[in-house]
Amino acid sequence: MSIARLLVKRIALGVLTIWAVLSGIFLLLVGTRNWHLGQQLAGIARSATTDQEDVEAAEQAYLAERGLDRPMDELYVDWMGNMFTFQWGESFEHGREALSMVLSGTARTAAYVLPAIVLATVLGLAIGLVTGMHSSARGEGATRSWTYLLMGVPNFWLGAMLLMSSATAAFIFQPVFLTGQGQGTPSIAVADWPLLYEHVLPILLVATTLMAAIVSYSRAFSMQYYADDLTKLVRAKGGGQLAVARHVVRNAAVPLVSLLFAETLALIALSVFVVEAVFAIDGIGSLFYNAVWTQDLPILMGGAMVFVSLGVAGNILQDLLYTALDPRVDTDSL
Repeated sequence: MSIARLLVKRIALGVLTIWAVLSGIFLLLVGTRNWHLGQQLAGIARSATTDQEDVEAAEQAYLAERGLDRPMDELYVDWMGNMFTFQWGESFEHGREALSMVLSGTARTAAYVLPAIVLATVLGLAIGLVTGMHSSARGEGATRSWTYLLMGVPNFWLGAMLLMSSATAAFIFQPVFLTGQGQGTPSIAVADWPLLYEHVLPILLVATTLMAAIVSYSRAFSMQYYADDLTKLVRAKGGGQLAVARHVVRNAAVPLVSLLFAETLALIALSVFVVEAVFAIDGIGSLFYNAVWTQDLPILMGGAMVFVSLGVAGNILQDLLYTALDPRVDTDSL
């Protein structure tokens, strides 16, 4: 199979995946009970001056305002057509263009995710390669303990520790008390250090999360290929450490790419919600999370389209890297 046919196949499967995910979200939100509407109607019903007609009128007004007062089949066709033509309309809650909000949130998230991926990949591969080629009992135990620790520590806890440590060091951590609850809570002056709290710490948190898996995988493959016969032949011919490392990386590249892409996409999809909640970043994660609670359908479907599209793009890039790293890879099997 040629590269062009492979790309067409992947894009077609990607479009089908996006359609299936968007259809699921639409049917889940429109075809089931709207709990956000239920909360509003319950509040109206508790008023002593309202009756059943007022509640029904409020429900009809809610649905009409959002354009959801038509048969589901008509709504489905219109919504799916609008999503794939990027006519997403306005956010139900914010009254702003949903497309611009989603793109802005995606750009804000990418500002710390992309540097974190580069940092984690470079450092993780370097550490994994060095420790795999120069393994010892003590070093093996230390590396394994370090990677297991980073994999096991929850993101939200690590983020909170970074936040508190940096705030203490910058002398802007001041204890305050929540009135009526009698519990202390930290107050962080984020606006005083925007570079630190909006870029540096989120990058470190995401990079730390990714680097543990990258070090673990790269070290395992480095040890495997460092001990094979071809590597021994390179050393026997007088090849230095650089030549040996180049040989190891070349042979481990294809399985590493497969594992790292899957691991990276999964961790990124989960970590952006935690990072943006901890550091109060207005990215796609926090936008999508808030839209779930308010059942903001344009934002939810737009955000889902972004997440799935990134997964599809990552899958296509992975296939292209396969063929670039090893021309022997059979594209018919991809």
